[in-house]
Amino acid sequence: MSHSQAHPRSLAAGVMLDCRKPSRPAPHHTALATPTYRPDIDGLRAIAVVSVVLFHAGFTMFSGGYVGVDIFFVISGYLIAQMIARDLQAGEFSVWHFYERRIRRIFPALFVMLAVCTLACAFIFLPDDFRRFGRNSVATALFSSNIGFWLKTGYFDGETYDQPLIHTWSLAVEEQFYILFPLFLASIWWLGLRNVRFLLASAAGISFLATVAVMQYDAAAAFYLTPFRAWELLSGSLLALGVFPRLTKRWQCEMATAAGLLLITIAALSYSDVTSFPGVAALLPCVGAALVIHGGSDASCSLTRLISTKPFVGVGLISYSLYLWHWPLIVLVGYLAINELSSLQSAALVAVSFMMALISWRYIELPARAARRLPVLAGGALAIVAVAITGAVIYFDNGWPTRFSKDVNVLSSYALSANPEADECANVSLQLAANSPCTIGSSANARIFLWGDSHAGAMFGAMSDLAAHGASTVYGATPRCPPLLGVGTDRDCIRGNDLRLRYALSRPELKTVIIAARWSLYLEGRAIELGPAERNGNLPQLQDRDGVQFDRFSTEARHAFETSLRRTVGRLLQAGKKVVIVYPVPEVGYDVPSTAARLVAQGHDLSSFNMPEGLYRERQQIAFGILNRLGRHVGLIRIYPTQALCPQERCVAMMDGKPLYFDSHHLSIPGSMTLVPLLARALRQGT
Repeated sequence: MSHSQAHPRSLAAGVMLDCRKPSRPAPHHTALATPTYRPDIDGLRAIAVVSVVLFHAGFTMFSGGYVGVDIFFVISGYLIAQMIARDLQAGEFSVWHFYERRIRRIFPALFVMLAVCTLACAFIFLPDDFRRFGRNSVATALFSSNIGFWLKTGYFDGETYDQPLIHTWSLAVEEQFYILFPLFLASIWWLGLRNVRFLLASAAGISFLATVAVMQYDAAAAFYLTPFRAWELLSGSLLALGVFPRLTKRWQCEMATAAGLLLITIAALSYSDVTSFPGVAALLPCVGAALVIHGGSDASCSLTRLISTKPFVGVGLISYSLYLWHWPLIVLVGYLAINELSSLQSAALVAVSFMMALISWRYIELPARAARRLPVLAGGALAIVAVAITGAVIYFDNGWPTRFSKDVNVLSSYALSANPEADECANVSLQLAANSPCTIGSSANARIFLWGDSHAGAMFGAMSDLAAHGASTVYGATPRCPPLLGVGTDRDCIRGNDLRLRYALSRPELKTVIIAARWSLYLEGRAIELGPAERNGNLPQLQDRDGVQFDRFSTEARHAFETSLRRTVGRLLQAGKKVVIVYPVPEVGYDVPSTAARLVAQGHDLSSFNMPEGLYRERQQIAFGILNRLGRHVGLIRIYPTQALCPQERCVAMMDGKPLYFDSHHLSIPGSMTLVPLLARALRQGT
């Protein structure tokens, strides 16, 4: 994605500085790939970048278009290993010359894009969003944005719609690979090509197995971090180093190219944001890309000739700039539009992206490759410093809030209207500790146990109000961990819920257990039919005590969920506890504080910021069925948040000028306060 072949129009100036004449060059009879320009690889780049662009633009036919990034990784690994191996064989490899070529290729267009984005975001982004942009721009300038996004977000999460730099995670992966791989390959080259291949194949195998394993525990890490993506780049490198036998017959090349394009097509059209990815699923696009490259060694193959035609090659040549510019454009226009873009609008943005990419390639990329060394290197260093300093200033100045009116800033600030200790208090050991700081109110007066996921945690404001009137609460909420026994999203969740049940049963003073969760997340997924804030992806997957996972949203998974919930409630009722079940909170589909602030900034009225209650009930149909089938029991009380949040068959996002949510589905402090009368009535029942 971020480097070129030796195309006739690309120049790489510089002098070989080091690593000359390795002590043991590889034998010349080995089948290394010859480093000549191959138009079919630019054609493959075109397929990759168009897949990504159409996926990002929201064209549902390309629901798996994100696999284009994996294709880029294979291409990058192939071309980089090919260039380095050529120089090592000739005894002319220079790591500094290699880095210089990468700087010429990557830096100019990247830092121009960062500068333009910074200027555009300064005019339109709200303070919180601009502050996050500042942090991300620093990470991008320091080649570490993949780490930052791993820590802060998920690629398929709805919250990425206002992050114009999230696509730079893949550039960071490649940059980290470019820094380390040449040093590693040069250091082992003396071992001979056979041993080099063995070591790289071993590294690729370890990386792949680690990815599959980590997918079970931290899918975001497997997605973003270089060690878990290295196998994709290394697979291309192994291809360049001749691990796979050369195809000597035309029919072999035809079959390889056809099979490769078929695998890529299947992945791009059939995968979606609920596909468990990367992991095993990444094999299809990676193997497909490798087959296309391998089959393309015979330029006479019909499919190779097809993707070597001018339209494919032309798009391939501008693919880096197209990748850089398309996503910020989509984000910035979507940010101004607030609503999701129509297909026609998305198509127009794709067309504009192509025009911007062509301009960027012609007037930024090409001149930088031909420029003198000193201006390029000095400019690169200056760009890193300038972007990092600017981003840091934006971040530490809280996104320059003086750009907006007080009303806009107040609305935007409700994104922070949540339990201030939610992250710290997600730990079950701290929750259940004696005199826990997580207890809402006085530990000595605690009579309520709050149990559930982050939707339970979002009731913090209401529980604080009840505590002020003598009803203190032991806090037992952990994000993405529904209050179930024997079934959970991971083993820590299951173990934690065992501890919570044991704690509640052993404390006779805890008369009431309140159970709340984002029930539909585990039963239906994340996406709803309204607004851009919700996307499926990085979804929790239910599993049993042995770690055996259920297929997401399958009949089996829903049955296990219902059985486990019935067991949880039954154990509590058997012990004489009053059980209060909070039914689903309406999910708005828009980030409420951000959307409200943007509407006000654009001069719009907030009175129509709501959603039909019918849409809510359609979304929650399965959850309602499971909760209703718990039946009627003495001590089992139900709370319906819609009684407070959905007057006149419309579920409101604002009340008395205050956002009722701190994002698109978690109640803010004012939002949770609307539940106080319902909770107070439930606590009085049966007493």
